[in-house]
Formats: sequence, C-alpha cells, structure tokens
Amino acid sequence: MYLGILSRNAIDADALHFLGLLRLHQGRRPAATELMQRSLKLVPSNPHAWNNLGNLYMADGQEDRAEEAYTQATRLAPKLADAWYNLGILFRRKRNADAALLSFRRVLDSNPRFSRAYESLGLLLYRMGRSDLAADVYRKWLEVEPGNPVARHMSAATSGEHVPERAENRYVEKVFNEFASSFDESLKNLDYAAPQLLSAALSERIAFGDSSLDVLDAGCGTGLCGVLLRSTAKTLTGVDLSSGMLLRARERKVYDELVEAELCQYMGSRPAAFDVVNCADTLVYFGALEDAAHAARASLRPNGIFAFTVEAQGDAEPKPYAIGKHGRYTHSRAYLEKVMDSAGFERIECEAVVLRKELGADVNGYLIMGRTPA
Repeated sequence: MYLGILSRNAIDADALHFLGLLRLHQGRRPAATELMQRSLKLVPSNPHAWNNLGNLYMADGQEDRAEEAYTQATRLAPKLADAWYNLGILFRRKRNADAALLSFRRVLDSNPRFSRAYESLGLLLYRMGRSDLAADVYRKWLEVEPGNPVARHMSAATSGEHVPERAENRYVEKVFNEFASSFDESLKNLDYAAPQLLSAALSERIAFGDSSLDVLDAGCGTGLCGVLLRSTAKTLTGVDLSSGMLLRARERKVYDELVEAELCQYMGSRPAAFDVVNCADTLVYFGALEDAAHAARASLRPNGIFAFTVEAQGDAEPKPYAIGKHGRYTHSRAYLEKVMDSAGFERIECEAVVLRKELGADVNGYLIMGRTPA
C-alpha cells in the first residue's frame, strides 16, 4: 500500500514513515533508517517518527544519535511514554542513573499502566541501593496490576510482606521468557560460575567421558550445564518452565530430550529414572526446599547424585531461608544439610562457593551434593 502511495507521491511523509517501519520489521535497518530520515525532512514535527528513528539508531549502536532523536520526540510530545521509556533505557545503558530515573518517572506520569517502566525503575533503584524506594515502586505497580506475577513477587521481596515459600510459576516463566535472548551474554558479564563449579564437583565423583549415565538437568535454562554434562550422559534430559529458555537450549543440540514443565512435578513423575540430577541456581527461586529434595530423591536410582547450587544467607544465618531484595532466596548451611538428610540422601557435602558477581561484589553460595543409598 505504502509503495503505491509513494509511486504517486514521493513526498508523502506518513507513507515514508510507515514504510520505514515495515522495513524495520523485515530486518532491513539501513533502508528503514533512510526512509525515516526522509520522512522527518518533510515533516520534522512528527514525534513518533523521531522515536522510531531513535530505535533504529539504538539498533545500530549509535547511542548519541539515538539520544538526540528520543529527546526531540519528547520535546515535541512531552507525554509520549514510549519515547521517555526509550530514553530511560538509553541513559541506564550509559550509566546515567539520575537521568534514567527521571525518564522512567516521566513514563509513569504519562501512562501509569506502563508495566515495563515500573519494572525498569524498580530494578534501577535496587541497583542504586535504594530498596526502600524500589519497594514503593513495586507496591504502586501491584495496585495498578494486581494480577501481575512480577509486581506481586518483587513487591514481596522488597517490602518483606506476603512473602511466598517459593516464586510462583508464572513469575519464573515471565521473567525468563523475557530474559532468554540476552541470558548467556548477561551471565558471561557477571562471571557466572555455577555450571563449571557443578561440573568440576561431579567429575570427581562420576565417570566423565564414557557416556554411561542418565542425567537430568533440572532448570536447564539455555543449556549452559548441558554442554558440560554431555560427555558423561547416555541420555541427557533438560526440564525448564520457560519456553524461551528451552528454545535457546534446543539450539545447542546437546540434549536428548527437552521438557517444558515444573521441575518438582517432573521429577516426581519419573521415579528412579536418573543417575544424576544437576540443578544450577534454579533453587534460588525456592525458599522451602523440602519438595524439591524429595522429588529429586524419588527420581534417582540407587547410588544416584543430586547436585545443586543456591545463594548463601550469610554468616549470621538467622533463618533457614529468606527472600532477598533482588527477588531470589538465600539459604543457611544448616537448613540445606537438614533438608538433604530428611529427604534420605547420604554422604552430604555443602561447600561454600562464589557463584557470580552482582553490583560489583561476589555472590556467595553453596554447592550441595548428596547420594541416594546404594
């Protein structure tokens, strides 16, 4: 349609703009940028075209030009929430926290139902060490969207009120479906070590390289552990709640089977099916671990191994487990050992490890292993 309009009138700004959007959706960014620029030369007062041009510059890594385009969009339309949100993301990337905060707040002034702005603002405040302000943001978000699982979970985490025993499935699905495309790169930047730590610990206890064991990667994510476990597995199964993460795991082509399911239910439905259950950082979204430990025990054969990592609660360890302001749970060593013993595991080991970096500091955790009776 737009091509037809342009063939009759080569100076139709709206047609140029919408054709640019079409080219963007087709993945033809240079053509899209050129069309958007032509549109704005004809009608420089179109804030939506400036916002879309900013998106194109961002996709090409031209952050300064993107900032100019977004800023022009907000000047022309002070209540254009999308442009303010894009500016906030850009300022956050540039590590200009104050400007990002202002931009996200302008989004919510313009559109109080803009979910992504609440989430981005709350996360930014947490990273700035202002969990008190983050709690207020999440509380307001929950008032606006009482059915939103992310708002509900993060409001509980930052306020300490109505804390669930574990993150609900909908929260985990939503967060990791949205995170899937950038998951590996993000963890690489955080020096994420859990898969390597688990693989190294398992290699001291089972035969790597002979492909003799049935292995379950519980909470497999994008398959970071699967690559390391493949050589020891006769069969390698991955289970995860997130379809987006499983899509990435499938691309690695190391699993014999990938299953979209809740891991406790899945393990409970597969009695004595595995020799090893590996679980890297998945149980940080569980507070109470009894169900997970018993389900793992049921899914293992005699002399099977359950190995997993969680975040450590700290030296004081006042509670068996607690939710952190970041939304993940931390656990005490005494509680972890008690849970494993109660589930029927033997030769229980609990080693202090560093799982990754966060906010420039080490994230301390535990690597726990136990065997089923022979």
